[in-house]
Amino acid sequence: LGSRYKNNDLSNFDNKSGADEEDAVDTTLFSSGDKKLTQMELAQRDKSRQIINQDKISSITSKCWWWMNSCNFEKHQLIALGDYVSLVLVPSHLTLVEYQCWLVPIPHCESFVSAEDEIWEEVVRFQSSLRRMFAKSFGQGVLFSETVLPSQNNLWQARMDVIPVPKNVELDAEIYFKSSLMEMAEEWGTHTKLIRMSSQKKVKNCIPKGFPYFFIEWNNGGYCQIIESSNFSKSFGVDTLAGMMELDPVRFKKGMKAKDGDRSVVLKLCEVWKNFDWTLELDGAGVGA
Repeated sequence: LGSRYKNNDLSNFDNKSGADEEDAVDTTLFSSGDKKLTQMELAQRDKSRQIINQDKISSITSKCWWWMNSCNFEKHQLIALGDYVSLVLVPSHLTLVEYQCWLVPIPHCESFVSAEDEIWEEVVRFQSSLRRMFAKSFGQGVLFSETVLPSQNNLWQARMDVIPVPKNVELDAEIYFKSSLMEMAEEWGTHTKLIRMSSQKKVKNCIPKGFPYFFIEWNNGGYCQIIESSNFSKSFGVDTLAGMMELDPVRFKKGMKAKDGDRSVVLKLCEVWKNFDWTLELDGAGVGA
């Protein structure tokens, strides 16, 4: 992983994510007339803000264990590390299929729609390498998906599902997901438009920042939709795929953790990934395939 694994402590938490922008108050508002704050009062106010900010960071990191800045992050699950995005293996008891992964931003980011351009540049590079790896090494396609629910309130670290699937499932994904999303909209009485994506039109270009949404992406296409209903399931994407592939939903596997903590799966995937790992270029090494 090289030197990029260093300096990932919480001191680099990026306030530009939107989690605490409201605290950037102009202090001149407090400096007029006899209400002018003393230096001691200013120091106390700044200290209080730091405590509030740290509480927010702790809330995010404690529950978002897939993020490198979380105290609960399992380092052995890390497959590859860019400057702005990491590739993390999903624990086997939470997977639909073998070698299912997440793409996770390294800076705090509540959704990929809100992500900065440098994050998306690395996402696209990861997607390209993953597509080539699964196609050449396993004869599979791969789908990318994200669900951002209305209730997350910025106390969340974004993660994008990377789900390898048989080629025929990837080809049929457009029909299945279009039908499933339209059925849900009709059932809940929502009227949000189903937006078609392309290789040049990612979800970032389709959904306004701050809106909850779902997206599913296949090679050269995909769908995204703003979520209006609080009933939308976090597992909608993988549940739809489970139906397509005639597999049990992921929730049936919870609690069935691998005895070795998935270390054997990590080693197998890393052995294959190294021939497609574009992040080696960041350390001055070449890519094998």
